[in-house]
Amino acid sequence: VATGFTDKLYLPPSTLTALLDSSKRNGLSNGATTTNGRYQSHRTPRYSPFSSEETDYSTPSQTDLLPSPLIFRLTSAAQAGLHDRQRNARAVHCGVREFSHEEDYAGIPEWIMTEMELTEGDSVSIELVRLEKGTHAQLKALNPMARGVGDLRSLLEAYMRTKLTALTVGETLLVPINGVVEPLSFSVAALEPSAAIDIVDTDLSVDIIYADSGPILDHSAVDHNSTGGNELVSGASIDVNVSKEQARSFLLHIPAEANSVDVVLNCLIGDASLVASCLVQNPSVVDNTWFDFSAPLHKQKRLRISRDQLLPQGSNAVHVSVVGFTALCQANISLGLDGEQKDSANVETKSPSLPNDDDFRLCANCGSSVPTARFDMHRTVCERHNVKCTRCDSIFKRGSDEAERHWHCELCNISGDIDDSAKHLHFFHTPASCACDTDRSAFASIVELAEHRRTRCPERLIECRYCHNIEPQGPASKDATDIMDGLNAHEAYCGNRTIECTKCKANVRIRQVLVHMQMHQMREQVARENMVPCANKECSRERASNPLGLCTSCFGPFYTGQHDPDNHKLLKRLARALHTQLTRGCGSQRCRNTMCATGLQNSGSDSGSAVSPLSQTEAAALMVPILKAYTPLSTLPRPSIDYANIDLHLCK
Repeated sequence: VATGFTDKLYLPPSTLTALLDSSKRNGLSNGATTTNGRYQSHRTPRYSPFSSEETDYSTPSQTDLLPSPLIFRLTSAAQAGLHDRQRNARAVHCGVREFSHEEDYAGIPEWIMTEMELTEGDSVSIELVRLEKGTHAQLKALNPMARGVGDLRSLLEAYMRTKLTALTVGETLLVPINGVVEPLSFSVAALEPSAAIDIVDTDLSVDIIYADSGPILDHSAVDHNSTGGNELVSGASIDVNVSKEQARSFLLHIPAEANSVDVVLNCLIGDASLVASCLVQNPSVVDNTWFDFSAPLHKQKRLRISRDQLLPQGSNAVHVSVVGFTALCQANISLGLDGEQKDSANVETKSPSLPNDDDFRLCANCGSSVPTARFDMHRTVCERHNVKCTRCDSIFKRGSDEAERHWHCELCNISGDIDDSAKHLHFFHTPASCACDTDRSAFASIVELAEHRRTRCPERLIECRYCHNIEPQGPASKDATDIMDGLNAHEAYCGNRTIECTKCKANVRIRQVLVHMQMHQMREQVARENMVPCANKECSRERASNPLGLCTSCFGPFYTGQHDPDNHKLLKRLARALHTQLTRGCGSQRCRNTMCATGLQNSGSDSGSAVSPLSQTEAAALMVPILKAYTPLSTLPRPSIDYANIDLHLCK
């Protein structure tokens, strides 16, 4: 039995040998052809994020003779005699993890064995098949609580991309959700283009059908060892009863008007610890972002959570847990807002008046400043009634319970009440280990383990900057590029996936999309700098190839399909447009064109002076220089025209 929610099998090495032998005899390769007895591979080309040019790989290896991916159809021995259609209806299609299992046995994930009603030791038939690439999948949520999951579609896509190889109509998928005790169940309702599809390296659209009724998943109530869940709101107090190592979780949202919040736990009987996290939905003493492990003597535990500390950015949700330390703890928890930022620079502070050194002396026993005239009497009384700790210089009344219960940790410089020693030793000096498989998994204390879990641990939850799902960060990457980009293992995997650029249609890694688009912007900027402008001084577009030297937008009103080899009709249309513009105007209130009647009137209104329309003679006088500049268009051979020196102003 293989663990995990993947569909990958563990097969014996003899299976790989048999597949290779069969592929050599029957030409079973995927995307490969045989020409004149020689192997030709259709391999995936290399790509550059800055270019669409492709380069082929080298000669294929022996494993290239196999299809990619390897997909197997699993059927139980009881179904071996059924018709192919019946077998397909009851089969499950899987991928392969590795060929390292014991001979004559296969490692099958537990959820697939449950799906096929198999028990350990049953016989199964495993057959290599070729499936079509999937285009569409319709999944039905069997658990009504799936409605409460935030971005369920992205979670499903990430799960299928990383855990599954194929889908089969009728099978039930178990999708683990971070922070949810039990995985959510989804039934494969429909697939296209066939009842079993390959989902590796394919653009698969996913539709989700939700249950009609039922409870909605409330993340505030999701808790592994919790007695219940509630939401913390400002001004309300919630009673909490927890036993030793038991936790109760809460959810709070920082209001938009608050810059920070204070979570306060008042322990009435016994003692507990207060922990909180943004991503971990059930914070514990080792999985947290904020914590207060203060001693039992301090009955009030407090966490100050600022808005700029929240992750992911833009979120306002924080998960809080009360973890019991004593056999029984009764407490109440409340939320306080701190929306006002106090400017310490504007607060007036007064320095305390220090006594004159000539009139006062410092007592060596209690450290108080005593008037010189009364110093001898003070010292006698002080040494008789007060005792000083030789390690921390704390002052206690001689013979008091406080002096008798004063305690110092032998392993560090912490001091306090003797009742504080048990909690201090438990959290700060008890060795702990992490379940992650890293070079250093043993730590000197729970506090060090918690620091490891929130920073370097592969199981630490993060919000991926590419898929935006909450996922474990994975082991530290050893790739120099990943280290320079600050990527962990999961983000490196997500960032190395490719998408098609909408501009150049090249395959670009997601992590390089920003740089790739900046290259496009740079090329567009260079093109704009070398652009030849339109001959219309009122336009800033690029000049097109037409007789008037205008852009396509400005030349549109002058275009006609009539035969006009000497451009006489074109020049008449230009003269008519200029004459109308100078005598009647364009009618736009925003026009400020000096060669437009409307523009002249608008300019006069701005300055407070009336401007009379141009007469026919005045309009003709302004048109003549422009038309003379375009006169070479009607002569043969046509000389070149200096469009930059033509003072043409056409309203757009």
